[in-house]
Amino acid sequence: MRSFALLLLACGPLLAAEPGTRSQVELHDSFSSFSGNASLNQAAGDGHQQTNVRMISIGDQPTTSVRVEQVRGAIALPQGLDAAARIQGPAFSQASGISGINQSAGIGNQNINAFRMAVGVIPESLDDSVLSQSTAITSATLGGATVDGERIVEISDQAFSGSRGVVQLNQSAGVGNRTTNSLSIRVAD
Repeated sequence: MRSFALLLLACGPLLAAEPGTRSQVELHDSFSSFSGNASLNQAAGDGHQQTNVRMISIGDQPTTSVRVEQVRGAIALPQGLDAAARIQGPAFSQASGISGINQSAGIGNQNINAFRMAVGVIPESLDDSVLSQSTAITSATLGGATVDGERIVEISDQAFSGSRGVVQLNQSAGVGNRTTNSLSIRVAD
């Protein structure tokens, strides 16, 4: 069995926020005691790209391949932007399974969570082509420009308490950050 996923996120020129703009997102007490697969993208601000990708392959000769490319055009920077993304209370506490969370506050941040699992008779090694896909690729940079304002990402001290399984969490606050979590598991019978 051969599984392959290609996900391409593209974002063209974006309109800048008005000067002095405030953007906030909050998650309260959600996903506590869940079991299974949860994917959450939480963003405050402008021009973010976020994805959670899961691949599971089972068979005599299972293979999984995940490739995520994030491509962005020019981003217009606002005069000032206050942005905050928060996970409050016991969110994701006592959860079990696979959790993927991307949390960004600011402008033009890119976040990827990728999970691959293959279960079968013949084990495979993790080669360089798989490892090279563990980066967020961008076609443009923000050129070191600065943007006034405050950017905050925050997690409650109760969040994720007692969780079991896989937790992939990306947090970025600012302008033009790129984060990736990539986990590959191969199990042989």
